[in-house]
Amino acid sequence: RGRSAVPWVAAPLLAVAGAVLVTGAAAPQDRSPRTNYALHCQGCHLPDGSGKPGAVPDMRGELGGWPPSGRREFIVQVPGTASAKLDDAQVTALLNWLVPAMGPPVPGGFRPYSVEEVGRLRRQRLRQVEPLRSELGRAIAAQRR
Repeated sequence: RGRSAVPWVAAPLLAVAGAVLVTGAAAPQDRSPRTNYALHCQGCHLPDGSGKPGAVPDMRGELGGWPPSGRREFIVQVPGTASAKLDDAQVTALLNWLVPAMGPPVPGGFRPYSVEEVGRLRRQRLRQVEPLRSELGRAIAAQRR
């Protein structure tokens, strides 16, 4: 009697706050591109980028080799990228890590995305992904012949 309930409520909150300070948990804007891939992409594309046959494209050895026409735009405009719960700067950093990481090397060298380019393309979302994905796939196959 006469004791306040505040210390009992505050103690767990203070413990959580202390744990965050001790572990140095990164704020979302401070996460590395690899961490953002793990949190926002690998659920579908899997940790190694292999995807799920027939459902989610395999990115390994595919992102850098796409024909220049449409490749850059497509990678930003697919629903997973365009609607990711990341800001444009985070998506830019993620793509600038991901494209070279998945390979192959981009013909003529990889030109990093800019935040402005990513922001503009994310606002121009694709209405029909599959027809464009198929068209790009045919162009990739023709390029490899």
